[in-house]
Amino acid sequence: MKLLKTLVAAAALAVSASAFAVPVLPGTETPLQTIINNAYGGTGSPVTSAPNVNTNQSGAELFKIEASQGSIATMIIEIAGNAATNLFGIYDPSNAATRLQLFGGSATAGGIVTLYQYAGNMFSTTSSGNLFNPPADAVQFSGSTFGYYLGTANNGTFYSQASLNGGNAQMVSYQGDGDQVNFLGNGFGPATWGPSSFLLAWEDTPYGNSDKDFNDMVVYVESVNKVPEPGSLALLGLGLAGLAAVTRRKQKKA
Repeated sequence: MKLLKTLVAAAALAVSASAFAVPVLPGTETPLQTIINNAYGGTGSPVTSAPNVNTNQSGAELFKIEASQGSIATMIIEIAGNAATNLFGIYDPSNAATRLQLFGGSATAGGIVTLYQYAGNMFSTTSSGNLFNPPADAVQFSGSTFGYYLGTANNGTFYSQASLNGGNAQMVSYQGDGDQVNFLGNGFGPATWGPSSFLLAWEDTPYGNSDKDFNDMVVYVESVNKVPEPGSLALLGLGLAGLAAVTRRKQKKA
């Protein structure tokens, strides 16, 4: 019985840690792994410390802005055939139709936009100079949590939450751990890829019909924290509960 509980707990923890792993294939264009590896060249952080696109996914699907109430999104690369029409922004997980666009089809590598969160969970790309007085174009969200979306002209809208894409992941995410990187090159010096920054890599065609290389759009977002999905929290709780039960049983018999 002890062994069974231990195995159940371990399995739950393992599932919660790996449930978001999505196969990323090399494809016929610049592979996502190459895009990430190139950011490590000449920065002081060895390429060997770069995240592996298949085994080091963060599983982040929902986010919150840090205490600064501002988050910068930077376009790293977009090599999709639909680049001229693709849109990128945030959406309200409670109502995915509530959205705020960050990048339009004209965005290119190096494009930067700042997302601001105002009082009352109002979001905007406009700075009013006062977080308690949202600008007129601010969009009301139901809470401070948001997801990212990729809008396409012919394939609909894809979301960072796989559950909103029929259970298919259209985005994979990678979280910084303090490495020095340079995603933009062109004279930019290395900078720290910290734990509150994520690389979001997208497929802009339905997963089942895609080449699964997740390099159609790659965006770097910073000053955000990962918000665990309720299902992940439940699995983690199950695993911790199982471990706690084993510990209590051992203490009683001691």
